Amino acid sequence: MAGATKFMFGTDFREGSRKAASEADLKAARAEGFQAGQEQGRREAEAQFNGLAGQLARSAERLFALEAARMAAIEAQAAEVALAAARALAGAALAEKPMAALAQAVRDCIGHARQAPHLVVRVNEASVEAAEELVQRLVREQGFTGRLMVLGEPDIRPGDGRIEWADGGFVMDGERLSALIEQAVASVFPGGSGPGQ
Repeated sequence: MAGATKFMFGTDFREGSRKAASEADLKAARAEGFQAGQEQGRREAEAQFNGLAGQLARSAERLFALEAARMAAIEAQAAEVALAAARALAGAALAEKPMAALAQAVRDCIGHARQAPHLVVRVNEASVEAAEELVQRLVREQGFTGRLMVLGEPDIRPGDGRIEWADGGFVMDGERLSALIEQAVASVFPGGSGPGQ
């Protein structure tokens, strides 16, 4: 305790010796306290606002993410419905009118192959008789004078077929059409979940 100093009782605590605070000093002290209180209140309000704004931003991000996920699910379902509807319509059309696609294809091809020496139509071997009857009628109606052959092949699916002439040909392929439909749906609904996804 080398640096300790002795208390000397030199302060005079009698009433007359105290210096009274002036009215101006009190007013200044109140104003300073009021200003400090306002500043502290502003800082607290700002901190509260920033916290609430952060919570609001996080909530909005969650809501946007949920909405994006919901829209992706709706698009995926719409793609599945579109594909199912296309397949159902194609299947119903094939069941109701199995030769309709062939008839339209022959009409289209005869326009290009009117002067061809021959026309070969390849269909599923179970469809040869019906196809031959249909094609014979169509070539007479369209005025085709070349030689006509209708051949049955086991690897051609019912409803599919090929039409060939000397310098051209036409293919009816249900699987390829189905793939094109899936691609079209996928381009409209990229989040869709078709078989290839």
